[in-house]
Amino acid sequence: MGLMNTIRKNPIILLLSIGLAMAGFILMDMMTSGGPQSANQFTLGKVNGQRIDWQIFSDTENRLFGNSGADVFQRKQQLWNYFVEKILIDDIADDLGLGVGKEELVDLEFGTNLSPIIQRNFMDPNTRQVDRQQLNSLRQAIDADQLPPDLRTFWAEQEKEIVKDRLQSKIVTMVAKGMYLPTWQAEMMNKDRSTQSEVAYVRIPFDVVSDSEVTVTDDDLNAYLKQHRAKFYQDEESRAISFVSFDVKPTAEDSAAIYNDLAELVGPFRESTNDTLFIENNYGFMDGAYYQDDFFTTPEADTLFSMPAGSVYGPFVENGQYLVVKILDRMIVPDSVRTRHILIQAKDPAAIEQAQTTIDSLKGLAESGTVSFDTLALQYGQDASRTTGGDLGFAAQGTMVKPFNDLIFYQATPGKYYTVTTQFGVHLVQVTDRKFIENKVGLRMGILNEAIIPSETTQKRAYQKALEAVSQYRDLASLEQASTENSDLVVQTTAPFRANDFALGVLGQGSSIRDIIRWAFKQGSVGNISPEVYAFEDEQAGYTNRYVVAGLSSIRPAGDATLESARTDLELLVRNQAKGKKIAADIGSNTDLNGLAQTYSTNVDTAKTMSFASSFLTGIGSEPKLIGTVVTLEVGSTSAPIVGNNGVYVAKVISRPGDVPPANVALMRQSLKMQKSNSIGFRFVESLRKGAKLEDNRSNFF
Repeated sequence: MGLMNTIRKNPIILLLSIGLAMAGFILMDMMTSGGPQSANQFTLGKVNGQRIDWQIFSDTENRLFGNSGADVFQRKQQLWNYFVEKILIDDIADDLGLGVGKEELVDLEFGTNLSPIIQRNFMDPNTRQVDRQQLNSLRQAIDADQLPPDLRTFWAEQEKEIVKDRLQSKIVTMVAKGMYLPTWQAEMMNKDRSTQSEVAYVRIPFDVVSDSEVTVTDDDLNAYLKQHRAKFYQDEESRAISFVSFDVKPTAEDSAAIYNDLAELVGPFRESTNDTLFIENNYGFMDGAYYQDDFFTTPEADTLFSMPAGSVYGPFVENGQYLVVKILDRMIVPDSVRTRHILIQAKDPAAIEQAQTTIDSLKGLAESGTVSFDTLALQYGQDASRTTGGDLGFAAQGTMVKPFNDLIFYQATPGKYYTVTTQFGVHLVQVTDRKFIENKVGLRMGILNEAIIPSETTQKRAYQKALEAVSQYRDLASLEQASTENSDLVVQTTAPFRANDFALGVLGQGSSIRDIIRWAFKQGSVGNISPEVYAFEDEQAGYTNRYVVAGLSSIRPAGDATLESARTDLELLVRNQAKGKKIAADIGSNTDLNGLAQTYSTNVDTAKTMSFASSFLTGIGSEPKLIGTVVTLEVGSTSAPIVGNNGVYVAKVISRPGDVPPANVALMRQSLKMQKSNSIGFRFVESLRKGAKLEDNRSNFF
């Protein structure tokens, strides 16, 4: 029974119960097919014909994440990925005859070759090491068949994730073993990497030419699309919305009302004889710390820190809040403190109580001088400092956890012994030295605070404006026309999104975003405006800070793009290319870099290690045309104008090494293997997904 209480109270198990990292504890029957009615109504998706049932998916999410603070849509995405990947990995493992035996599984759970799943789930957040004691306790409970039902279910499901991870690791290892770098390729790569040029160049941005100076026709767009069709191909349909945001901001009246409410408390706060009770009753803040002037960002700190104890100052503005501050005490805070301690590690209440009893006994021995502190630390200490008599050296303000920091900097008298409980356990502490260098004053304060937020009236006013826009403008064309006449209506357009996305650029993410995306994918034609006004919440302050009116602005089908579906992107790219050609024509045969820099108000820059192996140039970006041209130039030669992705370039090769060192083929093979090993697993799973027959109905459910 004691073991069960320990398991239930242990923070690691509590974290496990709400789901950690990847939500992957799935029973095999989650993947099986149901009857026709179930398939029609509750098919969340299919992977190569195998159903993923919505009801089981939902129940699993509630069981694993019901009390979790994780983002609801991120956890759904993680859970979906696990369902899909498990089906794909199981299929391949069956074809290859791969499995995980009983002894292998036990070793992955408790042995010397712990699964990454165990390492993740049972890592002590304080030590960053696997909690072996907890694992051993669980193993004993499993062997004795004494696990509570919830933990028994958890462990059974966790084993399935461990097996999936192990099978995937085996398959990826097989793929990695098949990698081979031919000698000729190693020699070519060595030449590409070693032949590095130092290059001086001028980049002339496209915007030196105005849009009105170039003409872009549909024929130009179609020609570019035909030449770069793969660039615009997409596996999944995407859409975009245009929207108007009605931001909700506090008015001067709102701010004044909040100020006046706090101002009425200044007198009673000053006269209060029970500051703790007064602050609690008015939802304020206080603790035992002595804060220095960098606690505030406003100039009021100078005035505040010159006032005596008992003074009340405010209201004043600090980080979007009105504050009223009462100075409870003043003291000179040391710059650093040297301490020694004895730590008895403890995590749950029972262990903390036992540790406190031990620490109290050690405190009595240390105070009486019966046993030296060094000896007690060596015998009882449970951290690395035990071998040095518990000495922690000098610590600066804020480098220790808060309870320990507050004790040694603000409360402890040097030479005396104190006990304190932290996230690591219970400590016996002695301050052995202090340094006062800056002699800065610290204030212990009681603070009343109130966020400066819009009133309900202000929020309703913004909502009414949004409602009027929805009722007045029934399509995007009329809304966009109105925006040219009304500065309050600013129409913005999102980047393309997919049916199961849960974030939209500047609008952020959350339930309102999912509502907008689901609405957009139910529309049959472009131009419709949603009849719903979407509200966005300020999660910290707890009020509606934005109302959004949205309309469907574009649909890009899966597969090859059409001119209309890709017009916006095409126009920007083709227009820039047209600007580039004009700039190149204006430059002509001019190769004077300094003169070009002066003419176009730019700089002559230098790239010291440009080579054919470079995929991304620091300060430049991706410019394959520039690199391809530079490697063909002789030292001292200057290029003709090069129309790149980010501007027009004129480049001169300053220097380049002569002889290329011979390739160390064995070393290059090893280096390539190391470089690719981290990405093989991800790319392998992605390739499986691309090759699978995947039916995704998630947007019908959430």
